[in-house]
Amino acid sequence: MPPTLKPTTSPCFLLALLLGMALPAATAGQLPTHFGDKMEAALSCRSEWSNDWWRSYFRQYLDEPLRIWGEAEWFAAQNAKLGDNTVSEVFVSLPSSGALMVGALIPAQIETVRKKIEASMGFTFVPLAGNYPRYLSKFGSVLVGLPNDQTKWYCARWNLGNRP
Repeated sequence: MPPTLKPTTSPCFLLALLLGMALPAATAGQLPTHFGDKMEAALSCRSEWSNDWWRSYFRQYLDEPLRIWGEAEWFAAQNAKLGDNTVSEVFVSLPSSGALMVGALIPAQIETVRKKIEASMGFTFVPLAGNYPRYLSKFGSVLVGLPNDQTKWYCARWNLGNRP
């Protein structure tokens, strides 16, 4: 007769079991709890970052890009909430781009998006002149209204040769 295994009830085993159940999963396809904080800081231009860092971060938590378009990699955002707006996609510029850019695509009109960001994050945008609706915050964050009633929210820093 094979030996029977007795369940262990050691304190170390129980602690490991409880911690394993309590910690959030950090795998592709599931947003970590810090996703909103990191993205909001980047989108509002209040953090330092690089293309490589965001490309790695998005791959870790959002899987492979949906497409490469407009000198950027686009990822499904899993309906993340950023600035009190539901986001459909996020993007980061390619390393070969002349810009350091991270952004989000929000399936809502620019005025709705702007008001929600201002109310939830405590800063304002001023309108910019042009043929389409655009807004700029004092930190350099940009909102662009798209013809299909969507909004792009991004932070861009231009590579002037003084950054890696």
